[in-house]
Amino acid sequence: MKDFIKQKLSENLVHEVIESYLEEDYPSNFDLEEFSKLNSFNKRIQYCQERLKRISSGSSRIVYMVDDTKVLKIAKNEKGLNQNDIEATYSTYHDIKDITAQVFAYDNNDLWVEMELARKVTPKIFLDIVGFTFDDYCIALNKYFKGVNPQRANKGWFNTNIDQEKYDAMWENEFIYDMFSFMGNYDTPVGDLQRLNSYGLVKRNGVDTIVLIDYGITWDGFDAYYK
Repeated sequence: MKDFIKQKLSENLVHEVIESYLEEDYPSNFDLEEFSKLNSFNKRIQYCQERLKRISSGSSRIVYMVDDTKVLKIAKNEKGLNQNDIEATYSTYHDIKDITAQVFAYDNNDLWVEMELARKVTPKIFLDIVGFTFDDYCIALNKYFKGVNPQRANKGWFNTNIDQEKYDAMWENEFIYDMFSFMGNYDTPVGDLQRLNSYGLVKRNGVDTIVLIDYGITWDGFDAYYK
């Protein structure tokens, strides 16, 4: 699927439309074509540092604010390229669009992805919107993970001590049910889903909604880059 999308993006008409769309909201001194031609991670980081506001950084990517609706995630190593590739690919999947931040555009070589800007989620915000505490949610993720991936779960300690009635109720919660499905269907490591900063608050149809904003890893990526 991604190869097909990349092929379409390489066609002149589609490419020009996306480039025009992206450049509308970037500072006048930021040229996306020039940025994408830079031939090293350090040069691309320096280019963004001089032109955009840096709002977050991890071991593999740096996030810059474009405007009040979008951010630009740029890879700073091979691990970041892999994460951008996954998020760009997942952006085409309809079944997870309600629980993941929207990807507006991405680079064919996975240098960057442009994603929906989200606000910070606190434990109180999570409780108010989801209806369960984040701590209980994390334990429920462990319990579900142990059921769907017992071989990996047995290699470490996972707290699954949650009241069965509460756990059953979580299966009736739309957000948590969708997250269980995402973890089970997309080979997603449980650890990343247990970091509160993996989530953000966005407006969907005028309603505050919690979505994943950092979901660019699978177990294959974990084995390749984190061991």
